[in-house]
Amino acid sequence: MATDKAGGGAGSGKVYITGASGKVGRAIFEAIDAIPLVRKPSGLRGEILTDFSETDLRKILGDARAVLHIAGSVATYDKKLLHDANVELTRKISSSIPPGCRFIFASSISVYGKKPLNIPANETTPPAPDSEYAKTKREAEKIVAACPDHVILRIGTVYGPGFVDYFRILKRIENGRMRLISDGKNRIPFVHIDDIVPVFRLAVSRGSGTYVLAGEGLSQERVFAIAARELGVPAPDKRLGLNLAMLIAWVGEIGYRISGKAPTLSREHIAVLGYDRAFDCKKARRELGFSPRALDNGIREMVREYRKRG
Repeated sequence: MATDKAGGGAGSGKVYITGASGKVGRAIFEAIDAIPLVRKPSGLRGEILTDFSETDLRKILGDARAVLHIAGSVATYDKKLLHDANVELTRKISSSIPPGCRFIFASSISVYGKKPLNIPANETTPPAPDSEYAKTKREAEKIVAACPDHVILRIGTVYGPGFVDYFRILKRIENGRMRLISDGKNRIPFVHIDDIVPVFRLAVSRGSGTYVLAGEGLSQERVFAIAARELGVPAPDKRLGLNLAMLIAWVGEIGYRISGKAPTLSREHIAVLGYDRAFDCKKARRELGFSPRALDNGIREMVREYRKRG
């Protein structure tokens, strides 16, 4: 019987995980005794190669007591890839798990849209997806919710030492080239990778329904100021209008369709930085032990990692 390292879940059968070769999935995999499903050899312990067809998945998952579905696409500039990776793959897994299997899904706070219908938003706030990425995540949620035993985790903007994409922003701050999007007063719902891993571990045997996992919402201006102070440089004070930032990102996405080269910043990235979003995570705190760290400490950790890697 596969059990998580925190003490295991109830019932017999094995725990499987998708997306274990990605940054979020790997962190979760390292904390849970689960079998990773992969398309190509990744060097993960106990991995099983699969083409993710329903025929193959039904053979593999016949003894599953829980599946942690972390795999998906954040290629917000590629509509077909988003649908295939976020919706169609979720449907295949859902139709392949045995009766009584627990389905744990990594969703996103993007399902609330750029302007949540109430702030702070929580699990009762109606979803209002307004991007292709958010729409596919919401479609996938509906598929998961049709399973009798499911947990949907709506995750904030994940950061941590392994998320080196943020180093581009730190470099721009360090070089004095970073711009505040709009007035910089909007709150950014970051969440540290190490704060969501224990939630997934507990969700193997605990919880039911939907949960929001977002950390402390500091303003964009404050986030950049903390990073600048740690870097020993002045905080960004020049601004770029939100609409203009979105236009620039859109041009980059058009370039992707022509050249196939992924844009440095997508409209989804701009939305994360430029729109005001805050969340109430009391349910996840109460039922799944969610305990997000103070964001200022997390930013300092990121700067230290940035410096260490040169």
